[in-house]
Amino acid sequence: MAGKKKFVQQVAHLFRGQVLFAIAQFGVLALLTHFGGKTQTGLYVLGLVTTAPIYLFFDLNLRVIRSTDQEHDENFVSYIGLRTWCLVIATIVSLAVGYGLFADRFAIFVVIAAYRIGDSLSNLAFGGFQRVQQSDLIGKTLSIKGPISLVAVLIVTWLSGGSAVLTGLVMATISIYFGLFRDIPAAWKLNQPESPVSVEAVKSAMSDMSSNVRIAKRALPLGFDACISSLALNMPQYCVEAFFGTAALGVFGLLMRLAYSIQMLVGAVGHTGVSVLAKLRQDNSRPQFWRLFNRMMGTSVAVGAIAVIGGTLVLPKVLGYLLGANYDQPWLLATLLIASCLTGAQRTAGRATQSCNQFFAYASFDVIIFSTSFIASWFLVANYKLHGAATSLALAFGIGLAVTLAHTWFLLWPDSNKLSSLGDRVMRGTETTGNSKST
Repeated sequence: MAGKKKFVQQVAHLFRGQVLFAIAQFGVLALLTHFGGKTQTGLYVLGLVTTAPIYLFFDLNLRVIRSTDQEHDENFVSYIGLRTWCLVIATIVSLAVGYGLFADRFAIFVVIAAYRIGDSLSNLAFGGFQRVQQSDLIGKTLSIKGPISLVAVLIVTWLSGGSAVLTGLVMATISIYFGLFRDIPAAWKLNQPESPVSVEAVKSAMSDMSSNVRIAKRALPLGFDACISSLALNMPQYCVEAFFGTAALGVFGLLMRLAYSIQMLVGAVGHTGVSVLAKLRQDNSRPQFWRLFNRMMGTSVAVGAIAVIGGTLVLPKVLGYLLGANYDQPWLLATLLIASCLTGAQRTAGRATQSCNQFFAYASFDVIIFSTSFIASWFLVANYKLHGAATSLALAFGIGLAVTLAHTWFLLWPDSNKLSSLGDRVMRGTETTGNSKST
């Protein structure tokens, strides 16, 4: 009972932190829109969606690898060493892409890259918290980080007239502070208490190439998966920018950020439960594994349904009143909310696959999602504008959820007793057939 209560408390803390952080992330774009207009918001969103797949690929989703590392039990500092190498490469690639494609807007890519570095460090630390089943610490961190970011951006956008570059600089400063000086040291002490926090230990981990290669080999499928997932999520936004320009991207990006705040809430249960599922899988506790998974899915669906109904009824009018008629679009927001909830539910369902270390199977889900998003986006955005972009997301992640659940329920962890029983029946049938033939 105590373990169950602890898990519920972790979910509650993480849920609260996700709510505050989601509000803050949307608030940043809302403030940028209010003071700087659609174009400045679009510029900020462009920096985010261009760098996202690059950093996510080189991050190798080490958060999940660390949180499910029950079998290999690598030192936490080894993950930090590998993450440091990956961040150096990701930053070089991101800046090269930003300069090559948008040289006249290069400054936004510099500040967004700095923001991504801090965010990536925090993300690895969160995996460390999950590894020791203290996901409540993630919620506590986000509960502080979100409001601080919102207050700082309010001051900067008000004084600067809504500059996307200055907003990115503020977000980068806060992100690097939390990642480097708060989250990583806290996770280090919990995961590796026998080793003091030091720069020398990180340098030693970076030079240990055998450890880096060993972890990277296991993590590479998830890095590929994260990149493909990001491309699937951002493909409609790329098309909006290509067909209708940065101002249209600003409108769609703000509404999508608001809707996809729900995805963070729906997926919070999955983030908390993945390490528990991994432990149950290692202990071969099949009934408990499936009981927890089904509860995770039920909670995700319930949160999503409430969010879609409530958000569609309330949010468009509020946005229209605060930001203008461009944002009072109930059908568009409803479609984005549905897409967001499908995304969150698919992520929660996929945690079971991750907990069983079937990372290639998990990556295949996102290949299907990306393929659907890619095909649907180019056709639907060109013909139906922002509504087409939202619909392509709903289609992609709806199909992804169906495939993920089908794999999870029927292929992930077959019941050995049922398989043995089926095998016995097949053998008996074969013997009966053989006997009748001989007769």
